[in-house]
Formats: sequence, structure tokens, C-alpha cells
Amino acid sequence: MAEHDIGSNKHNEAIAKALKQVSAHGTDLIDGDSAAREKLIASARELVAVAETPVETLLWNIWAPPTRSVALRIAVDLKVFETAVQDDGRPKSDAEFATPTAASPILVKRITRVCASMHMLEEKSSGLYAPNALTRLLARPEYTGSWDCAQPSFAHMPTYLKNTQFKNPQNPTDGPFQYGQKYPGHGFGWLTDHPDVFQAFHHYAYTLRKHRPNWVEMYPVHDRHISGPRENDSSVLVDIGGGTGQILQDFRKSTPEYAGRLVLQEVPEVIAVAQGMELDKSTNIELQVHDFFTPQPIKGARAYFMRSVLHDWADEQCRVILGHLRDAMEPGYSRILINDCVLADEHAAWQHISLDIFMMALASAQERTESEWHALIDSCGLKIAGIYNKGEGNEGMIEVILE
Repeated sequence: MAEHDIGSNKHNEAIAKALKQVSAHGTDLIDGDSAAREKLIASARELVAVAETPVETLLWNIWAPPTRSVALRIAVDLKVFETAVQDDGRPKSDAEFATPTAASPILVKRITRVCASMHMLEEKSSGLYAPNALTRLLARPEYTGSWDCAQPSFAHMPTYLKNTQFKNPQNPTDGPFQYGQKYPGHGFGWLTDHPDVFQAFHHYAYTLRKHRPNWVEMYPVHDRHISGPRENDSSVLVDIGGGTGQILQDFRKSTPEYAGRLVLQEVPEVIAVAQGMELDKSTNIELQVHDFFTPQPIKGARAYFMRSVLHDWADEQCRVILGHLRDAMEPGYSRILINDCVLADEHAAWQHISLDIFMMALASAQERTESEWHALIDSCGLKIAGIYNKGEGNEGMIEVILE
């Protein structure tokens, strides 16, 4: 829309239509339709998009995201959010926010007012701030500890892509991450070399997943994995690249009727952490060191589960991973369960699109559309039996079989 269209009949009609959508979805939500909440958010964003001038939209996109990101990162280091929630959330001055780190109150003022403008703090009066619900979330380290692995990649990605004549990054050891971090190996190696960031990354990833649908909520796990052609105690669920076992622990709690084996496969460094947590003793989860680029040692399992694994790799590496699983599967019995994003082929969710760029920055990898998933799976001699989703922008469940 050109600037001279602002205030025109066409522009006013677009605003009226967007307002009508906001009103309808808001009424539905108030009347008890919980599914209307996401629709209300989407329609509210559409209202802003049609009401703003193009220049306002441009400036918001150029100025706001980097300002918000850097202010948030600095505020974490300044302990602003931790300080805000102390003393039952009593409003505090910039001088009080400066105390924990002996920072300049003037610098703190410049950061807190950005946080307030982005609703990360509630501004009570000039230089006086109180916490809100988002502040209380940001005061918890599991929500704020994983920036350091991504930001250098984002900052240097434009230059990296120019230097490669804008080729799509696919090399996991020579991509935006290595260029930004000046690191000669895979990003997972960098995480291992930085244990504090490694731990923060795993906490962050797991904590966010707790706010999203569990895979057993969208997939018919009882019909596919518990009942069926064999007795329960002869089945095996293998979580490949499953971190320190949170997925299997959640599965154990949500599906107590499952009597089969639960096996966690990870690289040695992660298995060592799981052993330190006494995961095998406290939950009866079997721990097994395994590199998924090598043949799968457990043959004929009921399910080979991978959550957020394949989105770490380009198609070439994914074919190797899937090929080893294909060779271990029992036709008509075994399944591969891929818990990953499934982008819509059009009008994709902003969460999926954003994560796609994250994966480019971190691992020269990508999120995939439904058609891209089919192409990848078919190329491995496997077949997608079903794709399950619950809620826009969440991860899906892809069920893969060997015919």
C-alpha cells in the first residue's frame, strides 16, 4: 500500500475488516473458545499491519528487533529481571537496578526504558519499574541462557552469504556459525567446548517444549506403540539424540501402562551427564552411547524416536541417519517417529519461519515443508504414514514406516 492510500476508502475498509476479525475472535475467546486465542493474536497483528504506514512498518522492523534483542541480553547481565521480582515485585528505581552489578545508573536507565517499551517491565513512573508476567519469566535463567551461541552467526550471516555468492548453506562445518564464531568445527563441538552455554541451551530447549503439546497428545501412541502385534514387554522405544532423557521421563509419566524398554542414545559427553543425574537408576531408562551416523545397534525396535534431530542437518546427512534406521527396522512393525516442525507450503507460521533461519545460522540446516519431508523420506526408501499436528506454530509428529 502506498503512503497516499492512507485514509482512503480502500484503506479504511481494510481496517474495518481487520477490526471485525479482532472483535469476532475476542468475543469467541471470552465466550470460552480457547482455540480463538491464537486467532485473536493473528488478527490483532493483521490489524497493526493494515493500520500502520509502510514507513512505520519499515522502521519497526529495522529498529525494534535488534534494539529489543540487545537490550534484553544486557538486562540479563545487569540482573534487571532478577532484581525486579525481588521484595514481592516492589517498584524499583534505575539506581536500585544498577546496584547488583555496580553499573552506571544512566546506562541502566537506557536499558530499562527499552525493556519497558517492549513490555518486559511495567513503567510505573519516570525511572520506576515493576515486574509483569513476562518479567517473572525472564527472571528465570532457563528462559534466557542460550543467546551466546546464535547472535554472532546472525550478525555475520549477511557477509557470509555475500562471500558465498548467496548459496544455500548446507555444510555443517563451514557455514554461518563457523564464520561468526571463528570456530573450525561443528556447532555441537562448540557447545561442548562451552559447558555453561551447553547447559543453558539444553535447559532452554526443554523448558520451551514444556509449553508446547507433548508428542503423545497428538499421536495415537496407545494404538501404535502399546497395543498391537506383540506383548508390551517385548517392545522398545529408542530416543535417538534425546539429550539427557527428558522426553523419555515425560513418556514414562504420561504413559505408565507402557511396559517395554526405554533406551536413550546420545554422544558420550551427554550420556556422561545423564549418568551423573543417575537417570538409568532412578527411571530405568537404558543409556547407550551411539552416533546416529553409524549403524543402529538396536534392531527391530517398535519405535525409533527423534525430536528436533533432523532439522539440525541438511538432506545429505539426514539420508545417512534415516538409512541406518531403515536397515534396523522390522517391516510392518517398526516405525520412525520424527517430532519436528512441518512448515505449511504457504502462509507458514512465523514460529516455523523464524526457526528455519535459526537453523541456517546455527547448523547450516533447515526446517522443512510437508512436501520437502515427503521428498526426503521417499528418497530413503521409506514412506510417511501420517503427519500429526496440534496448534499452529508447534512441532508436528511424522510417522514413517518401511513397506
